[in-house]
Amino acid sequence: MTDLASAFIYKVTSEPAHLKAAANLVDTRDDNAHPLNHESFFRSRSVVIAMTNEGGLIGCAAIKEGEGEVAEMGYLMVSPAYRRRGVAQRLTEERVEVARRDGIKLLWATVRDENKASQANLLKNGWHFWRNYLSVRGTGNTIGWYYMPLVEDLDVDAMMEKLVGDRVRAD
Repeated sequence: MTDLASAFIYKVTSEPAHLKAAANLVDTRDDNAHPLNHESFFRSRSVVIAMTNEGGLIGCAAIKEGEGEVAEMGYLMVSPAYRRRGVAQRLTEERVEVARRDGIKLLWATVRDENKASQANLLKNGWHFWRNYLSVRGTGNTIGWYYMPLVEDLDVDAMMEKLVGDRVRAD
């Protein structure tokens, strides 16, 4: 099987034009209950984009804004015409490598229960499912919490408990 994802260019970017195009791509998702906050997106620790050889943006993903040794992954979006080609998986792999280089010890992500593609992407990339919680936005959505330790000997449960706070478990 040919690695279709390798036909594209992946790079970390802070170029304003690339960030704007990536934010516009994320805006096309079907998540009206949680619209993109562009200012927060522009403050992401790292944004990785996927482009065609001609320079057209086909996907993006970020390590969200913040500081310290724990970071949230998010804003993953692949243009519908380029889905099912391994682009999302490659964007996830690229972000993990960026996080390792940046000294991040634990990555975490949240995924809505109905988003089976994102769940599968994380699990294929070596992530672990932690627990389900109800959305704090009152939407009734169940949100799965996932993590990936990047170093040995982390107290993942304690770290995840701190991140989750007082959210209500869904299972």
